Amino acid sequence: MKRTSWLLTLSCLSCATLLALAAGCGSSSPVAGNGNDAAAGTSATGTAGITGAAGDQGTAGATGTAGDQGTAGATGTAGTTGTAGATGAAGSTGAAGMGAAGSTGAAGMGAAGTGGTMCGGTGQACCAANTCSAGGCCVAGTCHASAAACGQGFGMCMNGSCGTGMTACGGIGDDCCGGTRGTCTASGARCTAGKCVACGADGAACCQGAGTTTCSTGLSCQAAAGDGGTTLTCAPCGATGKACCAGNTCDTGLGCAAPANMPRTCEDCGKTGGACCAGSVCQAGGRCMGATNGMGGMCEACGAGGQVCCAGGGGILAARGTCDTGFTCTGTGAMQSCKACGGMGDACCPAANIGGTATCSAGLACTRGNNGASSCTACGGMGEACCASATGALTCSTGFTCGRTNAGRACEPCGGKGEVCCVTGTMRTCTTGMCANTGMCP
Repeated sequence: MKRTSWLLTLSCLSCATLLALAAGCGSSSPVAGNGNDAAAGTSATGTAGITGAAGDQGTAGATGTAGDQGTAGATGTAGTTGTAGATGAAGSTGAAGMGAAGSTGAAGMGAAGTGGTMCGGTGQACCAANTCSAGGCCVAGTCHASAAACGQGFGMCMNGSCGTGMTACGGIGDDCCGGTRGTCTASGARCTAGKCVACGADGAACCQGAGTTTCSTGLSCQAAAGDGGTTLTCAPCGATGKACCAGNTCDTGLGCAAPANMPRTCEDCGKTGGACCAGSVCQAGGRCMGATNGMGGMCEACGAGGQVCCAGGGGILAARGTCDTGFTCTGTGAMQSCKACGGMGDACCPAANIGGTATCSAGLACTRGNNGASSCTACGGMGEACCASATGALTCSTGFTCGRTNAGRACEPCGGKGEVCCVTGTMRTCTTGMCANTGMCP
């Protein structure tokens, strides 16, 4: 009887232990009824409520903070490898929404990562408001790395300033480098009465330097209202009704109108197929046709094959329109149109710069006919025109050299017995034997 009672008691204790363990294996998270302020559980992959904080790999709520590898909410902050929300800040390799990107990230409307910029790096042009990255110094429009020489006798660059101690110059609050009419080297600084002061921000004075970089991104240097242009400050640009940004640019979908005797502003005009902006202006890819005295007209697509030429760049080239790559503008006046160029038998493509050389596709040369018109013909072979290399040097196919004929430069055989020596770089060679001093092969 005692043995039976003892076994029964032991069995009951075992059952109670198992029930307790089963209860303990359940989630340790509180029972959140999906409420707005619910907190995530302690599970490594838990999901937070609308304002909750996620677990180690969880997803944060609308304003929550992500875990180590989580994704932030609309205004949250991303984790180590996470992606920030609309206004969040990215992690070390993340991509920002409207904030500043990480070391290799790309910003939405903020500052791009170091790998994606075309300005601000060592040896590159200074960015808007004379800005250089990583504490560099902007000297004569070029960025010099921190801890490197500023040049011009200004000493070493150190976090935007040149020189150290009593000789430091160029930083905000420092003396201007080069004297009263000198320059400032720190980002967002200009020289005023011999001292470097802040510039380039909204409402601040315009920075000195090239007109396209005098204010921070999204701002342009504008005359204060009502003072006749005496005071110039940085103000928002690019939006509807605002001043056009540097280079007469506006936000996407807007044209930079140029009404007579009035400042240029960004307006909803100039779209292809729509009305021209005041001043006969169209957005990129369109040309204003049919306008009278800068008013009226419609924007037609331009630049592609068979389309009207886009407006020229001004100055000496104003009368000649422009076309997309691979096309050239032919004709005169209103009859200008874009035709294919650079191919066999096509017209030569125009030079990229004034005084430059017209170009053709690889293996072709730009030659001028008896009628004075230029066209692309085969080059490099026997009796053909010499090809022009990327450096401008005249070349021919293997076994030929660029010689002179009555008609100009042409390719002729080389290297054989009694032929001129072939030229490879600075070497003159023959198929057999040595090139004689006369330049002929034995």
